[in-house]
Amino acid sequence: MVEIIPAILSKTSADYHKKFKVIEPLVEWIQIDIVDGRFAPNKTIGPQVVKDFRTVKKLEIQLMVRFIEDWVDPFIEIQAVKRIIFPVETAADPIGLIHHLRRHKIEIGASVNPTTPADRLQHLIGHLDTALVLSVHPGFSGQHFVYGSLEKIKKIKEMRPDIRVEIDGGISPGTAGKAAEAGATILNSGSYIFENDTIEGETYSERVKNALNSLKEDVKDF
Repeated sequence: MVEIIPAILSKTSADYHKKFKVIEPLVEWIQIDIVDGRFAPNKTIGPQVVKDFRTVKKLEIQLMVRFIEDWVDPFIEIQAVKRIIFPVETAADPIGLIHHLRRHKIEIGASVNPTTPADRLQHLIGHLDTALVLSVHPGFSGQHFVYGSLEKIKKIKEMRPDIRVEIDGGISPGTAGKAAEAGATILNSGSYIFENDTIEGETYSERVKNALNSLKEDVKDF
């Protein structure tokens, strides 16, 4: 069954709190995108904001940072954090990092940028819980879906058929169904859910809920 995990990318604590409060009652998992301004041309909130806003829901942290080792431990300390995804492009010692996360009982994922071939995951794939395909260039929400990502999903599934594959970026009705058909089992959606003025609804909460439901409808047959 395909799961939709909303993705929050926020530059301020106020924006983070607004999005988190509206989506929290609707899902079990929430992805938090963390960008350091070095790995990608944007800078988001950091671990302190995530820590200050307590939740019983499960958090998936997607790190889009240059020096991963400087970011991991502050998130490990947050009780709600259950999964951390790191970029394969900047991992100095990915196996060591994986062992470190395992010791703390954190699920592990590795991501690949649109310009990074799936083969970069070959030496890690047996150690991962999740492989994440970025279907937009990292840093900013609201970008168009990179359709070459669909073949990358298939390639990862060929390398390891039982691995959970996530796809993040440009996910909306249409691309969601295509990603699920290609083999993705988790779809991360940010701007479509949180920043979509075309969704019907009298309140922000209603629009977010309706956007989430439309994505679920698009993948209901997978």
